[in-house]
Amino acid sequence: MATVPEPKRKTCSYSFHREPLTPLVELGSLVTDDRLKSFVGRYGDILTVLKTVVDPVPLQTLLQFYDPELHCFTFQDYQLAPTLEEYSILLSVPIQHQVPFLDVPKEVDFRVVARALHLGIKEVSDSWKSSGDVVGLPLKFLLRVARCEAEKGNWEVFHAQLATMIYGIVLFPSMPNFVDHAAISIFIGGNPVPTLLADTYYA
Repeated sequence: MATVPEPKRKTCSYSFHREPLTPLVELGSLVTDDRLKSFVGRYGDILTVLKTVVDPVPLQTLLQFYDPELHCFTFQDYQLAPTLEEYSILLSVPIQHQVPFLDVPKEVDFRVVARALHLGIKEVSDSWKSSGDVVGLPLKFLLRVARCEAEKGNWEVFHAQLATMIYGIVLFPSMPNFVDHAAISIFIGGNPVPTLLADTYYA
């Protein structure tokens, strides 16, 4: 019996861009072993994303099997798609029993942002900027205040500010060297896994 040959797959070329993470890696190194448990317990194992080495070669190969219509990787005998549970395990972040996706408020409440970042309301409002089509806080501002808190030994505050930067620069990036309002809102919501999966699904 003659077999039907599989249609040839068109290959595509992809480019990968990653923001330089040296400043965040340096701050992450301040979370020593005696403080790591506290950080992970509150924000998950998100520090590991700062140390992840991205090899573009296997990514290029894997992406040849991505089906944009089905939003999954399609192989000869099966399909592969990420799940909430897998992302939750990878980041050690539990999936909260709440509405999975939060609308980003059209108007920023500086009191809420200031409380989450342990900063003064005026300090946040004065530093709030626009970048492209988004608004938020420049990375250099957050780096500066986080370094100050580390020097003072205010580790709870430092951890919150570092986690916010990881959200805005690595997990939910928008503009270079900028932590936008959406990333800050996801951080405040404390339930990043569904949004992270959705970003992957619609990428």
